Amino acid sequence: MKSKLIFIVLLFCSCTNNKFYGHVYDYDTNRPIENVHIDINGIKLQTDSSGYFYLKVRSNSRLKVTLKKNGYSTKKLYRTPDSQGEFSKRNLSNNKIYLFNKESDFSKK
Repeated sequence: MKSKLIFIVLLFCSCTNNKFYGHVYDYDTNRPIENVHIDINGIKLQTDSSGYFYLKVRSNSRLKVTLKKNGYSTKKLYRTPDSQGEFSKRNLSNNKIYLFNKESDFSKK
């Protein structure tokens, strides 16, 4: 009986959380950007020295992601999980997010 209860608890925990992650890069140089301020549904975090960020989110939750860094244009993304309730690589374009430097020709369009 205990093993069934433990299995059910583990199954429930695995279904309620999902990993949403990625790397943030400079569009012009293709280098990772550290200390990008990220707001995901009101939860604030920053990228590390390799431009990486990670957050556990509830499965099937829609995400509003805002990325800000001095010298770069603010970027907003909206993500929904796929049919399995996961944020797949396909769903986040291989987990790479590019920011445009404010001096870039692309940020003025």
